Amino acid sequence: MSRAKPISRPAALITGGAKGIGRAIALALAEDGYDIGIATRRSEKAAQSVVAQCENRGVRAWYWVADLTDVAATEKMASGFARHFRRWDVLINNVGNYWRGDPLTMKTETLKAVFQSNFSVAARLSLLAIKVMRKRQTGKIINIGYVFSDRLQANSNVAAYQAAKTALLSFSSSLAKTAMPLGITINTVSPGMHHNTVDPPLHPEKLIPAGRLGADEDLIGAVRYFLSPGASYVTGSHIKVSGGYGI
Repeated sequence: MSRAKPISRPAALITGGAKGIGRAIALALAEDGYDIGIATRRSEKAAQSVVAQCENRGVRAWYWVADLTDVAATEKMASGFARHFRRWDVLINNVGNYWRGDPLTMKTETLKAVFQSNFSVAARLSLLAIKVMRKRQTGKIINIGYVFSDRLQANSNVAAYQAAKTALLSFSSSLAKTAMPLGITINTVSPGMHHNTVDPPLHPEKLIPAGRLGADEDLIGAVRYFLSPGASYVTGSHIKVSGGYGI
């Protein structure tokens, strides 16, 4: 009697997957049958909860506590993920610091931290993921961006954040062009004013044509599209999930 082969599901790594948007994406992809890996800097208990919820959906799940602005820690996590699941199909670059205030009062350390977490971490992880994905000639990378990242305009209150997300969008476009022949697509999903935004407006209906803040389900729909077979010909694209805000 032949021994049954172990189930081989696609594996997705979500940075910042313990809370917020990252958590919602992790649970949605587990529901869709992906094995899930999440990275968190300090929310270990929350990460354990997400892992348990993913496993309850019948998939394998794994988490890693690491400061991804540390190059060695990022490389160790990436190799650990690939080794644990023996494949790497999806990378969701979700993690990123946010700072709001007058740029004239911003410290150099703050500027560096915002760029490292929102640009450098995502760029570095994308390159590490591609090294693994190219072996199977398939893979999908999705960046969680910012609704104004495709505009060169003044946005003083979040100057560093917008600049970092704009840099990531530009870098991802160049990377998408070179990764497509390897069977790898790279796209960006950008929320506008989300329900868990740091500084939600008192009257969102006055700013957002849809009349409400964004929900996790809105973003998940865009992520699922980019992961679907129907989007295999789509790369270097940017979807704004903002209810009309930022158009």
